[in-house]
Amino acid sequence: MKKVLMVLAILLTFAVGASAQAPTPFSIYAGGALSLPTAPDSFKEGFKTGYHGLLGLGFDLMPTLELVGKFEYHAFKVDFDESMSEYSGGTNKLMMFGADAKWNPSLPALPISPYVLGGIGFANIKQSEFDGPPSMALSFMNEMVQEDQTEFYWNLGGGMELATSPMLSLFAQVRWVQIQTEGEASSFVPVSIGLKFF
Repeated sequence: MKKVLMVLAILLTFAVGASAQAPTPFSIYAGGALSLPTAPDSFKEGFKTGYHGLLGLGFDLMPTLELVGKFEYHAFKVDFDESMSEYSGGTNKLMMFGADAKWNPSLPALPISPYVLGGIGFANIKQSEFDGPPSMALSFMNEMVQEDQTEFYWNLGGGMELATSPMLSLFAQVRWVQIQTEGEASSFVPVSIGLKFF
């Protein structure tokens, strides 16, 4: 997560120093916020609402269509009940690499621009081991920790952009993400806010 924040800081510095000359054929996205687990039940009920950060680089294909390559990091902590309060760890960490097609309808008279998006990619999933007092329960939980896996994912969503200057916009978006994990697919809903440069 520290690396993601460092990259965000570099992008912010770059954007502030950029000159507002001719329109550029690309955009830089930086943002993050909440990730809500939705399925399967073991994921929805066993983990707390997570958090995420994202970076994206968009290229204009047409005036209303953009291709956005992106990197995302999501983390979901285990929701321990009171009887297991002495335990920690088991966090699910996802690194996602993919691309979205983003369509903005042409509404030049409005400062707010809605959009829809859909995309695909790959998600690398890692779960950390559990920590706590040595016990059979701790050993059992760590035996249940799955090995790292990389799986295909797809997402659909939409959002709004608010132009604050010719070079900077705010965005807010909601997506449905489904990862084709072994057995039953896993899904979650990221709610993101952030900045779009250029």
